[in-house]
Amino acid sequence: MFVFEGEKQERQYLHVFLDRLSVNIDRIEIAWCTHIYNLHKNLKDDLGLDTFELLKEECSALSLEGYGRDDIARIYLFFDYDGHVPMADNEVIKEMLEIFDNETDKGKLLLSYPMLEALADNNSDLNFKDITTRIELGGDYKKLPLLSLKKLKELSLSDFGCLVGKHLKKANFLVNGQYENPDSLIEQHDIFNAQLTKHINPNKEVAVLSALPLFYLDYKGVSALTSLN
Repeated sequence: MFVFEGEKQERQYLHVFLDRLSVNIDRIEIAWCTHIYNLHKNLKDDLGLDTFELLKEECSALSLEGYGRDDIARIYLFFDYDGHVPMADNEVIKEMLEIFDNETDKGKLLLSYPMLEALADNNSDLNFKDITTRIELGGDYKKLPLLSLKKLKELSLSDFGCLVGKHLKKANFLVNGQYENPDSLIEQHDIFNAQLTKHINPNKEVAVLSALPLFYLDYKGVSALTSLN
């Protein structure tokens, strides 16, 4: 199961992403339709509630009709950092990353900085590992000159693989100081702690990073990265 913060655009990015990388997954897609802090509030209100049951109750997702928890093998939750919203709280993010750290249990939370659409940030004037954005910019980030979904579809497979690889190398650089393909999985809490230490706390910014490439690493493993270059 794939859970998105938004109703439409994030799913479109996922579809392009999976199609370009030839990743075939039987899946259900639903939208939470609000930011991560409201998800946290719902969990706090009912700590014993299973993630699947919470989603079924709160999202009124017709796509979940007829399904039970045992029918769902993995749950991936794609949310944006959303450090600009009034409810923003870095301690909440830490707690959420601890709760949602296993896709076969409560689910795996994959954070994008500042949002999932960062996949399309291909600013040729800067070294990608150095691209950051101000937290206060919030949702206006998507108004920057990002690659459109149409452009992403038109990229050669080689160029698309390089684009995905940039995010994985950047995550590795953030956590391990090496701008190269990671040789092991990179945990979401390690990425967040690095963002917090190097960007969020000192500069009120985040290093631009989409969760989709990190999902690919998590799902396919390190050995699959050779096909991106």
